[in-house]
Amino acid sequence: MERIQIISNHLVSGEIKPQTIATDFFDFDGLLSEKELATRKKAEKFAKEEINSLNINEYYERAEFPLPIIERLRGLNWVGANIKGYGSPELTSMELGLIAMEFAKSSADIATFYTILLNITMLAIYYSGSEQQKQYYLPKMTSLEKIGAFALTEPEAGSDAAGLKCTAKKLPNGGGWILNGEKRWIGNAPMADIIVVWARNVDTNKIHGFILEPSKVVNKQQLRIETLQKKFAFRSVQNGHIFMKDCFIPESQRLTNALDFNSGPGKCLFLTRIVVGWIALGVASNAYEKCLQYVKQRNQFGQPLAQFQLVQERLVKMCSNIQAISLMCHRVSQLFDQGKLTSGQVGLLKAFSTSKAREVVSLARELFGGNGILLDDIGRNFVDMEGIYTFEGTYDVNTLIAAREITGLSAISSSTTTQQQIQKK
Repeated sequence: MERIQIISNHLVSGEIKPQTIATDFFDFDGLLSEKELATRKKAEKFAKEEINSLNINEYYERAEFPLPIIERLRGLNWVGANIKGYGSPELTSMELGLIAMEFAKSSADIATFYTILLNITMLAIYYSGSEQQKQYYLPKMTSLEKIGAFALTEPEAGSDAAGLKCTAKKLPNGGGWILNGEKRWIGNAPMADIIVVWARNVDTNKIHGFILEPSKVVNKQQLRIETLQKKFAFRSVQNGHIFMKDCFIPESQRLTNALDFNSGPGKCLFLTRIVVGWIALGVASNAYEKCLQYVKQRNQFGQPLAQFQLVQERLVKMCSNIQAISLMCHRVSQLFDQGKLTSGQVGLLKAFSTSKAREVVSLARELFGGNGILLDDIGRNFVDMEGIYTFEGTYDVNTLIAAREITGLSAISSSTTTQQQIQKK
């Protein structure tokens, strides 16, 4: 009995400092530089004052993008990621990630629009375009005068991003290119001024990039863009299905330095997969913080829900997941900024962060009970996390990319290799 009393006294002794911010438990802010911390605080303030004031849930229910936010975002001057020059703020991936995290606490849709969809389009032009193309397009995109879209995914090419069926046929005498095929799940496509389209050269089988401006396509039979309907997640992100039939693109609109997948779209995906990890962290943090507040305030059976052991076990699991995600995001961003990041490392981040964040929002929804399916609480976090878990490469594909680096053996076979193996049999 005396031993039990000693243990009991130990467990209840000491000063208790309840934590309310998800990443506070291991003092995440202590890892940040003054500039990074200032960026985070500015993004947090903007999200609370500007994004939250838009009645995001109403736009979400109507599956509309909140266009008024664009003018407010323009004043931040954060579009352009780590691009050097051309009006870009020249952010580090750490700073971009912190912005994504804070925005995602309020809206995963706006975080995705601002930190992924706009930047990945610009990165394609920055990495693969001519100097003339960079000078013409990037300043307009940095200022949000022009909205971009990155058209890689196809109906039959999702995780197998290199297996594109969209074709590009070069016309003789430098007369331009003819594009045929479809693109699906292209964020911003229905509202984009500039779409970077990736297609396979029918003569060389290499993947090339092209800058498509929908408003300049004279023959409307050549290009059709439909908005995807009936989504249950990321409802405010405007995803499009692009149909191209003998769509003419001038030679001047080809990205001259995109010679294959790795020098084209592949080069852009490193940074965006890092940002997805930060968005997952933001969504999970919001779900945890709201859940913690809820279980401390809601009383059942004569005491707060937060005082029950089973509830506390779930809170600790959620909190520990968030600490792990935050520390992994921090380190991977450092490696990217230092030019040391590998595809396996970023694959591991994307797979781990989204799977653990998915567990966090699932537990939060569980602890909210019936209230957990309402958009006003964490219902939006719950469904959006399914999209985050899937896009920018599924959990399985990113896991296998990491495993390839761990083992030195690839479990992923290209469609060409598989077909050759079938033919041999």
